[in-house]
Amino acid sequence: MKTTYHTHCDFCDGIADPETVVKTAIEKGMDVLGFSSHSPLEGEDWTLSASDVSVYVGKIKELQKKYKDQILVMVGMERDFIASEPCWTPGRWEDQPLDYVIGSVHMVYSEKLDRLMSVDNRVELLLKLIDKGYDGNARKMVEDYYDTLLLMIQREQFDFLGHLDVVKKRNKALSFFNEEDHWYQKKVKSVLELLRKKEIPLEINTGGIFRGATDSLYPSQPILRESFKKNIPIVISSDSHDPQHLDSGFDLAREAALDAGYREQLILDLDGWRSIPL
Repeated sequence: MKTTYHTHCDFCDGIADPETVVKTAIEKGMDVLGFSSHSPLEGEDWTLSASDVSVYVGKIKELQKKYKDQILVMVGMERDFIASEPCWTPGRWEDQPLDYVIGSVHMVYSEKLDRLMSVDNRVELLLKLIDKGYDGNARKMVEDYYDTLLLMIQREQFDFLGHLDVVKKRNKALSFFNEEDHWYQKKVKSVLELLRKKEIPLEINTGGIFRGATDSLYPSQPILRESFKKNIPIVISSDSHDPQHLDSGFDLAREAALDAGYREQLILDLDGWRSIPL
């Protein structure tokens, strides 16, 4: 089966309206298309607005019915974890029913700037976060990112973890940390151990490569190999913001999974989550 569950449209920072995304998915021969707009974040323009949540869910449900004979359309949300906010209600946003939830972290809180800033933003904004928000201490920023991930995994309920090492997104341009350093690998392994303990699947995300930001998948191959050793299930998704990239990199993701030792992936359909061969 050809499936993706991490998909953005123009309700958040995607470039196409939902119906265009569905039609493109059908053209690409996809079996399941899951929408996952970013949950609302006050003051941010790349997320759903709070007033649009019900409109978004309603639109995707409408498309689900309209195209049910051609593709299974599902409505999800990429929920951004902010430690200071109330705990999530499992599987829902306010009173809106969702088919699934991706748990993700994009933002860290800088005490010095007294604000949240994204770890995968444009190069100039990430430099500001490191230089002004962390006094040039990039390691501390990266550690804060992983500590925030750990807190989300410990505290919240969601269906799978999105782009575990997205903090590396601008490392290709800025070289602000080394993924081979012991401290970094130790942080990542602590996240994987908690995923194992909480039985939360890990996403293989192809989006960074096909937006030109990175040379590797999320997660990187050493992380994926360690994930396999810990028997953490995987979900393959494209994190598409352009419908032409709905299935970009799926061959790469499959090859990476097989190289790491995996032989199965998780998919979600009307019968719930289940494993199928890669």
